[in-house]
Amino acid sequence: MSSFVRRSCNHHQIAHFLFTVELDPVPNDLSVTVRRDLADVTNRLVDLFNVHRLPATWAVSDPAFSAATSLVMRSAIRHEMAILGDTSWLGETAGRTRFARELERRVTKSRRIGIDVVSLVPRVESIERHVDLVVKQGITALAGVDRSADRHRSMVPKALHYGVWEVPATIRLPQKSSWFLSSWLLRRRVRQAALQAATVHLVIDAPSLAEAGVQAEKTLASVAEQVAELCKRGVARAETLGAAAARLTNVPNASPQQSILRRAA
Repeated sequence: MSSFVRRSCNHHQIAHFLFTVELDPVPNDLSVTVRRDLADVTNRLVDLFNVHRLPATWAVSDPAFSAATSLVMRSAIRHEMAILGDTSWLGETAGRTRFARELERRVTKSRRIGIDVVSLVPRVESIERHVDLVVKQGITALAGVDRSADRHRSMVPKALHYGVWEVPATIRLPQKSSWFLSSWLLRRRVRQAALQAATVHLVIDAPSLAEAGVQAEKTLASVAEQVAELCKRGVARAETLGAAAARLTNVPNASPQQSILRRAA
C-alpha cells in the first residue's frame, strides 16, 4: 500500500469532491442554437458522470418543469436536482418578498411530483441574509457565490444555520486558460486535495462549456476520471450538495477542512 493511501486510511479522513452543474442559460439567452447545444452537452455530461459513477448536483431554474429532470432522475446514480437562482427573483433588485414567493413555488411543485429538493444554487449572490426563508423551505445546502475582490475569503464549507451549509465554488469550469494548462493545473489541484483530505466543489457552467467546445469537455472528463479513480482507491468520495450538508451536520464538532486551492475563476 502506498504512503498516500496509508496516510488517508490511518487518519480516517478522505477528500470530498462535489460536482455541481448549472444547466440553464442566463435569462434572455434562449436562442434555438443555445437550446440545441445545451441539450447535447447535458446528455454528454449525464453520460460522463454515469460512466464514472459520480453523483452530481444538477441545478435548473425549476426542477418540476425542466426537460433535464427526467434524464437526470432516470440514472442509476443517485444524482440530485437543485434550484438555480438568477436575477429575476434572487438578488438585491428582486427583493425579499419575491425571493420567498419564488423559492416556495419551486420547492413545493418539485416535491409534489416526488423530487425532494434540498439544495439551492444562487447565480448572483449569497443568500445568507435570507437564511430564515431557506430554512422554512427545508433547504439544507447552498452553493456559495463570491464575486468580491478579497482573495483571502474562506473556501471551506460554512454553517449558516444549524443544518444549513454553504459550500463555496472551489473551481469553476470551463476555465479561461488553455485547455492543456487548465487540465494540468486541475489534475494537480485534485491530487493536492486528496493528499490533504480537503473538500473540493467544482461548479460547471453548462452553457459556457457548450460554447467552449470539445477541449473544455475533455478537460472535465480528465478530472472526472481522476476523481473516480481516487474514489475507487478509497481516499476520496464524490457527493452531492445535499449529501455534503447532511454529512457536515452529522459531525458538527469536526474540524473544518482547509482549502488548498486558489479562488474560483
